[in-house]
Amino acid sequence: MLYQRILVGLDGSQKADKAFHVACQLAKALSSHLYLVWIVNRDRGMDSYGGVNEDFYQDQALQAKAKIQPHVQQAKEASLSVDAAVQIGSIKTILAFDYPKEHNIDLIIIGSTGANAVKKMLQGSHTDYVARHSTADVLIVK
Repeated sequence: MLYQRILVGLDGSQKADKAFHVACQLAKALSSHLYLVWIVNRDRGMDSYGGVNEDFYQDQALQAKAKIQPHVQQAKEASLSVDAAVQIGSIKTILAFDYPKEHNIDLIIIGSTGANAVKKMLQGSHTDYVARHSTADVLIVK
């Protein structure tokens, strides 16, 4: 069956929430398992130059765990099979490679980028990176 394992990247944005709702509808229609992941982006530049330490990232992860729970509850209330995770690291590589490989993901659903034009030009969007590099199919929700 097509798309049995669907991954949704969450970050608290409206676009990510919309991607979550689309993923729930698709998972229900296809009887798929839903994987929710919230990634606390580790910025090596901030580590080196901004004095950010591991406690900062652990605190952000703790906050993300609380923020992901309403999504888990909504999925369960819709009778969906769901797993959720919060990870610390590179959003791009975790969404495009690591998590999909570890969980045999068939489809990644993510919101379109919210980055402004200058930021996108300088560093590229996470959405664009995942769409270009992931071996799984990618659905971008606007």
